[in-house]
Amino acid sequence: MKKTLLLMAFFALMSSCSNASKAHDKWIGESKQKLVKDWGFPVRIFKYDQDNEVFLYADQIFTDKDDSGIAGPYYWRYSYMYVNKEGKIFSWRNENQKFPPQEVDFEKVVGLNTQRVK
Repeated sequence: MKKTLLLMAFFALMSSCSNASKAHDKWIGESKQKLVKDWGFPVRIFKYDQDNEVFLYADQIFTDKDDSGIAGPYYWRYSYMYVNKEGKIFSWRNENQKFPPQEVDFEKVVGLNTQRVK
């Protein structure tokens, strides 16, 4: 019984990660105008290589570890959308961090785009 529950939890987790990936993959090749229309304005925009940009979207997530209904520790969920000089999204990445958007390091953001259009 425990093995079955563990397997079900594992597959549910893998499915949710896969769905998040698919949700971001659909943006590859789309315009930044369409992204802003759908997601709203980013929290920050980084410019690099003269014409390329990184749009940073951030959500502050509060946890409730003891089911008290009171917000506990929090973290930031970041989505980075990499936009080329033609205004098309060519890459993206997600991460969770403890620091707020104002402290995001521009050099790391530009260097860590892992998903690329082929």
